[in-house]
Amino acid sequence: MTHTPPQKKTRSRDPERTKAQLTEAALSEFAEHGFHGARVDRITRAVGCNPRLLYHYFGSKEKLYVAVIEHIFADIRAQERDLELARLEPVAAMRRLVEFTYDFFDNNPQFVKMTRNENLLAGKFIVQTEAVRTSSQPLIDAISGIIARGLADGVFRHHYDALQIYITIVALSAHHLNNGHTLTAIFGVDLLSAEWRQERRAHTVALVMNAVTGGDSTSKA
Repeated sequence: MTHTPPQKKTRSRDPERTKAQLTEAALSEFAEHGFHGARVDRITRAVGCNPRLLYHYFGSKEKLYVAVIEHIFADIRAQERDLELARLEPVAAMRRLVEFTYDFFDNNPQFVKMTRNENLLAGKFIVQTEAVRTSSQPLIDAISGIIARGLADGVFRHHYDALQIYITIVALSAHHLNNGHTLTAIFGVDLLSAEWRQERRAHTVALVMNAVTGGDSTSKA
């Protein structure tokens, strides 16, 4: 009786899918261990491919790290575009932006970790990518438009620089995440609990809206 040898399973080649899988695995690795602590073999093992394939697609660990940075910022910028802020009335648009930004940071710990890690590296890698800068400018332009429309309609009482406002929103949305453990220990209040973070959300929205409208900062989110 003749036995037919079992056929070897061959990995189907789908470069875009493999690159996407490697990027996601690298995001988890870099977010958890930082650039220096991350290991290429753990990334490729998570995807189930040969390390040579990673170097074929990305060239080096450094270029992979930059690709991950571009990936996470492309994600937040795309979600911001989906808000269609220009279609909303100025007050609604500003409120939506603040709510979205707070929720994005709250729900994307890997983004928070990656940006924190990159700051510890003094922005060594993010400065190498033009894509992040290019994709971010439309957001600042959109905020400028919201402020201009709000002033023209008489619903905003104060003019603020768009970048200053956005950095303020980010600070209010992320500072307690980046410093939660130390601030919790100092004040004896769990800043990372779901209840406190919801209170922080309402405070963040009210504070920014009060700043631009001159309204009551105790308004509910």
